[in-house]
Amino acid sequence: MNDPKVMQMFADVGAIVSNSHFVYSSGRHSSVYVNKDALYMHPQVISELCQRMAAPYDAERIDVVVGPVIGGVILSQWVASALTQRRKDGEVLALFAEKGSDSVNKQFAFNRGFDKYIADKNVLVVEDVLTTGGSARQVIELVRAHGGNIVGLSALCNRGNVQPKDVDGIAIHSLVALSLQTYPEDECPFCAQGVSVNTLLGKGRAFLARQKVARQ
Repeated sequence: MNDPKVMQMFADVGAIVSNSHFVYSSGRHSSVYVNKDALYMHPQVISELCQRMAAPYDAERIDVVVGPVIGGVILSQWVASALTQRRKDGEVLALFAEKGSDSVNKQFAFNRGFDKYIADKNVLVVEDVLTTGGSARQVIELVRAHGGNIVGLSALCNRGNVQPKDVDGIAIHSLVALSLQTYPEDECPFCAQGVSVNTLLGKGRAFLARQKVARQ
């Protein structure tokens, strides 16, 4: 069951938006959107949430926190800070993985020399919103490829019922779990009904741009 206080924190900053036509990063469509950017604007809110993300883990057993850009940059910092505060000594490092033109097939990579801090380290992966688990899985695979040991995956919200089997068998801790109906583009009822795509939140603007090119 979701913690009522956490749900209230999400609601207070407008982090859950409904009754519109959204396109997710995964390409799936839905009428509900988890606006994590609304959380990131409030340092005290995100600080408390990251304390909760870190809470289930033994701080003495974690060396590094890694998240995918963009949200993972913020989360890795706050979660690493929360873990460091609970350690007797030493610091938990905060790193991030990013995509870019210099990354093979635009997969996640450590492009800033971060890879040298991963080998033989215990790593906690953090993510803001899980929809398919694809980004988290790529980061997990990346950490393992560089010799790191994954101790867990902690997320703000699991909106796609993502299970450990979807992320290479890693146990998932999420503050909020939402059961949202999502649709592939070719089965989206909102598209079929001609409901306008929301271009302010999610990937609606990019979706419409692709549609325009496809029609040319």
